[in-house]
Amino acid sequence: MLSRLAESSFWLGRYLERSEGLSRLLLEFHQLLIQDQRAHVSRGCALLSHGLGLDTTPFNARTLVEVVYGDTSNPSTIRGALHGVRSNARSIRDTLPSDFYESINRLNAATEEFDIESPGRSLKEILDRLAVSNGIYEWLAPSDEASHFFELGRNLERMDLVSRLLTLQIEKEWRDQGPATTLRAVGGLSTFLRARVPISAERVRSFLIKDPAFPRSLFESGRMAEAALREITKLNGTASELILRPIGLLGSQIHFINDDPDEMARIIAKTPHAVEETSASIKANFFRPVGSIVWSN
Repeated sequence: MLSRLAESSFWLGRYLERSEGLSRLLLEFHQLLIQDQRAHVSRGCALLSHGLGLDTTPFNARTLVEVVYGDTSNPSTIRGALHGVRSNARSIRDTLPSDFYESINRLNAATEEFDIESPGRSLKEILDRLAVSNGIYEWLAPSDEASHFFELGRNLERMDLVSRLLTLQIEKEWRDQGPATTLRAVGGLSTFLRARVPISAERVRSFLIKDPAFPRSLFESGRMAEAALREITKLNGTASELILRPIGLLGSQIHFINDDPDEMARIIAKTPHAVEETSASIKANFFRPVGSIVWSN
């Protein structure tokens, strides 16, 4: 397929996942700041903004919403990611199911009514729209090369977001509520509770790193990204070993990891680098323009 279509499909998946991840995180973090006044609010706001790599440091709950919601010029914010969703969807509009493209337009319309003062309802509206869009794509999109690039982008973004969340170590600022908030920020609370074990920071960290049944754990996201990449290389005949190596090695290390906190911390720290290295290899192998078009009479 054309490299332009592949790249837009890849980034469509990444931006959709980033929009959902940031929205969930802001929703839970904002609620935590409002409900628990024992923590130092400005320190908690700085923790989140720094963890997300944002330049501006908020000092209260309202400015935290302004910074993380952001604007269309910064793809690391909610609005910037949603802008990336719509831009990439527009560039490959003819290849997408019409219902999916219409859901993206409705999702974009929801951002125009965002309430900074009381963001809970607006964030839930965005999450509902995202759930509908993802569902329509999985229901209607053909299982072709474009869908594999979409899944690849989505799962790499999941790995990056979960590793960033674990790096925040929310439980150090909110000892009682931090572990549950971490799980809710990735939609994993109900899945974790099925094991019928007490919630603790150590168990939550282990769950989000190596649980094979939760689709947003580092292990399972890496496995699904690897599977999508294998399908892509099988279709176009590209050698997959070097591209797969960073996430493949990470997956092997997670598979044999124990519950040693230092070892888990090393895995968390390695994940963003593995995602970045894999993304660079994907760009070089699939998205790089080859040659140039020369028009002549």
